[in-house]
Amino acid sequence: MSKTKAPTEGTLIDEDLHADRLKSGIVPQDTRVYLRVVRGPDKDRAFDLSSGGCYIIGRQAGDIPLSDTKVSHRHAEIKILGPEAHFIIDLASTNGTFLNGARVERRKIVHGDELRLGDTVMRFSVLEGTVPLSPV
Repeated sequence: MSKTKAPTEGTLIDEDLHADRLKSGIVPQDTRVYLRVVRGPDKDRAFDLSSGGCYIIGRQAGDIPLSDTKVSHRHAEIKILGPEAHFIIDLASTNGTFLNGARVERRKIVHGDELRLGDTVMRFSVLEGTVPLSPV
C-alpha cells in the first residue's frame, strides 16, 4: 500500500509514484543540462536547464527566447523531470518542432539530440561531473 503525505493544502501526494525523483533535486548536483544554439540567428547562445522543471521556448518570449522569426511566440516546451527524463513538447507551433530531423509532438530527448524550431537548430547536452557554464 502506498504511503501518502498530506501537503498543507491541496492534493495528497503518493510518495511511491515519485520514488525516482532525487531527494536533492531533479538533476544530480554534479550534472549540468544545457541547450545550445548551433545554427540560426541566436548561434552560440546557451541556456542552462540544470535546475529542472519546464522551460517555454518562444520568439522573444518565454524562458528560452529566440529571435528567429519562424519560431512561434510559444513554440515548444522542454521538461526536465529527473535523471534521463527529459522531453520536448510542441505547443501547436505554426512551423513545427523537429527532433533529429523528424517532426514531433512530444518525445523524450537525450544527450546529443538536435532540436529544430524554425531556422534555429539547438543541441541538447547532459554533462556529468561538470561545473556551471559561464553565461554567453
